[in-house]
Amino acid sequence: MPDDVGQVIGTTTLRLFRFVIKEGKENFVKRDEFVIVPEAVTGRDVLGVVKEIMISNELLPDEFGRDLRLTDMVLSEGEYPIATVKVLGYEAEDGLETPRHGVYPGAKVSLAPDELIKRLLQQDLSKAAHIGSLSTRDSIPVHISINELISRHCAVLAMTGAGKSYTVGVLIEELLEKKGSVIVFDPHGEYKELKMPGSETKVFGVDGDLKIRVEVSTLTSSDYANLIPDITATQRDLLDEIVSIASRFYDKYDLKNVLDLLSVVYDMKNTGNSQNGAAEVFPPEIIKSVTKKVSLSTIGALMRRLRRLERMGVFNVDGTSLDVIVAPNQLSVINLSEADERISETIIAATTRNIFDARKRFVKDEGDGPRLEIPTFIVIEEAHNFAPRSMDERLILSRSILRKIAREGRKFGVGLCMVSQRPGKLDSDVLSQCNTQIIMKIMNPSDQEYIRQSVETVTEDIVRDLPSLSRGEAIVVGSAINLPVATKIRERKTKVGGGDIDFVEIWREKSK
Repeated sequence: MPDDVGQVIGTTTLRLFRFVIKEGKENFVKRDEFVIVPEAVTGRDVLGVVKEIMISNELLPDEFGRDLRLTDMVLSEGEYPIATVKVLGYEAEDGLETPRHGVYPGAKVSLAPDELIKRLLQQDLSKAAHIGSLSTRDSIPVHISINELISRHCAVLAMTGAGKSYTVGVLIEELLEKKGSVIVFDPHGEYKELKMPGSETKVFGVDGDLKIRVEVSTLTSSDYANLIPDITATQRDLLDEIVSIASRFYDKYDLKNVLDLLSVVYDMKNTGNSQNGAAEVFPPEIIKSVTKKVSLSTIGALMRRLRRLERMGVFNVDGTSLDVIVAPNQLSVINLSEADERISETIIAATTRNIFDARKRFVKDEGDGPRLEIPTFIVIEEAHNFAPRSMDERLILSRSILRKIAREGRKFGVGLCMVSQRPGKLDSDVLSQCNTQIIMKIMNPSDQEYIRQSVETVTEDIVRDLPSLSRGEAIVVGSAINLPVATKIRERKTKVGGGDIDFVEIWREKSK
């Protein structure tokens, strides 16, 4: 590594300085490279990162541009490259400390030693995830704190094809190596092949051998409204009353119990008595009270809608046990690729709500219902669909519980990872609570600006770098890492799902 690569020029500030790169050292100085320069007063090494490189030619100033269009004249003499450096600080006991003095023009600039950067990025490896290496130096690994990543939540943001699901796979591998509990809500079936040696992967779906089921007695009136989009106000009022009655007379119930109760109400309204055995469960005065408020057509219409819901086979009396979904050293993939968006929203809302409530009961040691001993990490793919910035014309059930977990999950051991290719459509309350950001290539200016406004750790210079990131490269910033760094994501150890389709190759093969 060279002793020095340039000298400071021009006016310096506590935040920025520029230096001219020495001849022959151009290969060593590149964007996102770390450099050091002595502070003017104390002489301590100030660490900075190269954010911009310009090449000037004193013989060809900008105003010569018009003349150059008319000639073939090329001048290489007088060229000199200039790097712009963002000042990060100097090394202190607790990381980096902001300098109180500037650097002198003319001061020698050197590449930061590997040992310095490694010290600054140092983590407790027994509680850290290895996600890659510095983009500028393969020799320096990048680790992030797992406790910070999970307890303070995280977001993986990137445009389509930049590698966000690949990166999430790397995170999952690292958590499983630490015997973690991970749940992925997977709208496209990308994670069902992710299997780590020594850990268990369970794939739940709306169909198949391992079915995800939702306990009917945990559904709220909002859940029903989302699942039955054509329900009327009078039908919803009736359903609220029926569910309230069922909750009083059953410890647990399913849609058949609700339909039986509605059948009793229908018969009593129509003929004055009912042959349905469920009639013996409920006091006659309660049934008569309900019949006075509704018409036969309202009861019949609601029953048809609930039978349609029952035929989906997703909702039953017990639901999938949380102990089956949440377990140490286990990845639970909730494959939603066969479910429509309303079913997906309800499954996410009901499952995450039950996990959060069960963890809360365990931590506080109070309340009735299941308790969950294992803290867990929940990954929401296509998060902008399940916690959207605006809800347009309809209620998105999952948004409210994801907001709640983002605000309170840390206290109860429920971590959240929001994965999105359209961060500009993601709820700002949820995004702002994700204190670690893994951001890959993003070209859309509105997405870039929304990230900058919503996340306090993402600065303007980080946003400017996003369009120039290569595939598989990310900027990692936030509470889980000591220093914002451009990172080359490491290779996956597990099978990768959801890759790009080679259209031309498929066409060529099929044509044979």
